[in-house]
Amino acid sequence: MKIGLAIYNFDPKKGGAERYAYDLATDLLNRGHQVYVFCSKAVNLRGAVIAKFDTVRFPRWLRSLFFALNHRRYAKTFSLDVMLGFGNTLDIDVYQGHGGVQRFWMEREIASYDDPRERRVKAALLRNSLNQRVQRWVEEYPIRRGEYSRIIAISDMVKGHMKEHYGLEDDKIDIVYNGVDIDKFKPDEQKSEEKLKILFSAGNFRLKGLLPLLLATGELVKERDDFKVLVMGRGRKERYEETIKRLGIAGMVSFLGETSTPELTYRQAHVLAHPTFYDACSLTTMESMASGLPTITTRWNGASALIGPDEGYVIDGPEDMQGLTDALRGFFNEEARITMGRKARLKLEDYTITRNVDLMENIFREVCDGKRSH
Repeated sequence: MKIGLAIYNFDPKKGGAERYAYDLATDLLNRGHQVYVFCSKAVNLRGAVIAKFDTVRFPRWLRSLFFALNHRRYAKTFSLDVMLGFGNTLDIDVYQGHGGVQRFWMEREIASYDDPRERRVKAALLRNSLNQRVQRWVEEYPIRRGEYSRIIAISDMVKGHMKEHYGLEDDKIDIVYNGVDIDKFKPDEQKSEEKLKILFSAGNFRLKGLLPLLLATGELVKERDDFKVLVMGRGRKERYEETIKRLGIAGMVSFLGETSTPELTYRQAHVLAHPTFYDACSLTTMESMASGLPTITTRWNGASALIGPDEGYVIDGPEDMQGLTDALRGFFNEEARITMGRKARLKLEDYTITRNVDLMENIFREVCDGKRSH
C-alpha cells in the first residue's frame, strides 16, 4: 500500500506522536509498504519519501493553520491509498490523536498548576488562546464533517472522551494501544535491593505529577529513610527546589536529567510513580511495566486500564495524596513488589510494537479495500 503520514516534526527524539510516527513508518517500510511522510521538519528515514514543505514558525496559530493547508495542497500531488493524520490535518482517511481530546487535556493542564493565581492566569491564557482555537478547529474539522474512514483512539479513556465530545457511537472508534519494544525494555534480574528506588520519568514535571510525588515523599520520610526518588527527564527542577528543602527530602531526591538510554534507568529502579494529571496513554508507564516495574498512576492516564491490582496501583488523581502515599507504602513489601513486577512484565508482553503495527496495518488495508470497492 501507499501510506501517507502527516506530522509537523518527523523526529523520534521529540517523543510522543513524533516518535510513534517514526517507529510506525519504519515498521511499515520493513513490511514492504511505500511510506510518504508529510512534514515541515524531518530526520532522514531510508526508503521513505519525505514530502517536506515550508511553513511559518511564529505565531504558533499560523504555523498550525499553514501546516494543515499546505498538507492538503501537497498530499493531492501523490496518489495514496490511505492517509493517517494525528489531529493536525484537514484531509485524512484515518484519524489517530495521540494527545487525546484537546478539551480534556486543557482542563487537566490548568488543574496541574498548584498556585491558585498561576492557575487562574493559565486558565485565561489557554481558554482565550488563538493558537488553541486554531488547533482545536483543525483537529475537529474532519470529524465534525464526517470526512474520514476510521477513527483510532490510543486508549479506552480517549475513546470515552471522543464519544462524549463528538457524540460518536461506540462502533465508530477503534482502540489501538501503543506498543513497547519488549526486547529493549526488559527486567534486570540481578537488581540490588539495598534501598527502594522510586522512579519518576517525564518531560513535563508539572503535568505528570512531580509535586504530588514530592509531597508523598515528605510524608514517607517521617516513617522511614530506606528509599530514594529518581527523577528522569528534561523538566525544570528549579521549580521544586524550595519544596524539596521545605520538606527536608534533599538527600532523598536525585535529578538525573535526560538520557538516550532510559531503559537502563528503568532496570536500576524498583517501581515507577507516575501520578499524572493527564496522559492519553503514557508510554512511560508501559515501558516501566515492560521493564518489570510495578507502577502507580492515575485514572487520568489512558494506560491505567492496563494496570490491575496485581501489577500496581491506580489512584483517582494526583490530588489523592493519601492514596498515593499508601500505594508507595505498599511497595516496601518486597515479596509483593517482585510479584507485581513479574505480572506487569507478563501483561506488557501482549502490547508490543509488532502488535500495534499489525492492527494499524489491518485498518489501513480495510480502508484501502473500502475505497477501491466504491
